[in-house]
Amino acid sequence: MSPDDRLAAEVARMLLPQRFPHRRDLELSGLAGTSAEACSFYDVFWPPGGLLALCAASVPRAGASGALRAAALQKLVRAGLGLSLSADETLALVGRAYAAEFEEEPFDLALLTLDPASGRFAGAGQGRHIAAIGARVSPGDGVLPIGSVLWLAAGAQALGEPAGEGPDLGLDDLAARLLDTMAPGVALVGVTLRATGRKASYDFSMANELAAIAGLVSGVEATLAREGVPEPVAAGLGLALDELLTNTVSYGYLDGGWHEILVELDVAPGCVDVSVRDDGRAFDPLLAPEPDLAVELEERQVGGLGIHFVRTLADEISYERERGWNVLRLRKRFDPEAGLESSGG
Repeated sequence: MSPDDRLAAEVARMLLPQRFPHRRDLELSGLAGTSAEACSFYDVFWPPGGLLALCAASVPRAGASGALRAAALQKLVRAGLGLSLSADETLALVGRAYAAEFEEEPFDLALLTLDPASGRFAGAGQGRHIAAIGARVSPGDGVLPIGSVLWLAAGAQALGEPAGEGPDLGLDDLAARLLDTMAPGVALVGVTLRATGRKASYDFSMANELAAIAGLVSGVEATLAREGVPEPVAAGLGLALDELLTNTVSYGYLDGGWHEILVELDVAPGCVDVSVRDDGRAFDPLLAPEPDLAVELEERQVGGLGIHFVRTLADEISYERERGWNVLRLRKRFDPEAGLESSGG
């Protein structure tokens, strides 16, 4: 492989978004086909406002030159949506900025934002692109039904037969089979919404920044208070989350890049379930040795007391590694009548 090809391959790797987590409310999958004539990528991220952004793009130029243009295109799209612009406004801004640097250079792009809570989406596109719900081509705006798949593709104007299938066997498998039916160099990304089936379920997310922890913990504690969870239980869970998130942000990431950390909260009478998900380096806190409480504080292992506190607080705790994500689950039981008494009910 020539230095030019190696550089192009490294840029293409850097264009890949954060690994998709297992979320109970939605599933995501994306692929970018290879071509000797184009550089393609897909992107998924969360701009301000709680919307999910999806993008598929293809630049009709290969090698390092194509990779450079693809990287510029990705950054422009993220920056436009970061300004809280609509998909149409972002596309217009991206087109002008791209043309100013790469005159007469076309590109294929499909872009949309989706509200996972309502299923409403708004999209825009340029060049050879397609947006479809299943096999049915979709207008720029619409509502994604639960269980259907919304596809974006760039570098093509039609989807293959697998697009009409449901994601029963998983969206990764469906996306791979769909891409196999399409021309080389197509970028593809899909999303499907799931029914959570539980009323008292909440999802929180934060960037891998220490400054973001306080806001997330505050939101969790406020939610627990509204659900009537006793204040000592809510405060203890808040402290446990603070410990876990601090450890994750401080020690979990080696690439220096932006990552999303997810916290899921389920509240039922007498029970709170918390899941913390991150795509940092693999780490099972349950394997950490118990701290020796007899030694001096400065001699104890870093983080040991925090994990010991989490273990002590939780009635049940488990860890697993899922598709490149650490998933730590906590369960805390409480007397539901205590919550009513503390709220004056």
